[in-house]
Amino acid sequence: WDQYTRDHRVPQSVLDEDDDDTWEEWSYENNHSDILEVREDYWIQYERSNVLGAFSYAAMGFIEMCSNRNGYTLHNLLMPLGGLLGMINALQYDGSAMQYGSAASLTFYLLSCTRLDFFFVGSALECIVSYAYLAGFDGPLLLYLDSIACLLWLYCAVVGVAAEFGFSFEQFLRKERVISTPCSPLSCAQQKTDRYRH
Repeated sequence: WDQYTRDHRVPQSVLDEDDDDTWEEWSYENNHSDILEVREDYWIQYERSNVLGAFSYAAMGFIEMCSNRNGYTLHNLLMPLGGLLGMINALQYDGSAMQYGSAASLTFYLLSCTRLDFFFVGSALECIVSYAYLAGFDGPLLLYLDSIACLLWLYCAVVGVAAEFGFSFEQFLRKERVISTPCSPLSCAQQKTDRYRH
């Protein structure tokens, strides 16, 4: 979308507006009626992607909250709350409301971090970018930081899923006794004795 608007030389004054009247007026004056359809398709895809991404974080936070043996704490609620807020924010059409909602949701993600890892760094970068947009800053540097943060989050997601599958597969192999469970000399001797008895 950014590349498309640059190719069609859409002025920043129009990009900053969210109402359809401004876009329709500019497109008719500059003979770019197709940009309205492209803009509509872009916002539909953007909304779906945001809702899906926020739902994933809400679901992940809810699962972790339910599987926590220490009970429910405020810290456990931050991830699903951030995801739910992100889903609501994705359905907003007011640009200003979306910026504030995004900043609040990302702040919840950052506060939900329990250790210094790539997810923490990605959340911190996303918060910096979000706060910068709220302060009125703009430019390619923020886009680069946003891209880096997204890559860090993607890395954490891939590693987390791979680790979960690896752990589940290992448990399956142990259950099927393909991998022997380490035992002490005394317990191993007892196991051999039990086998001879049977």
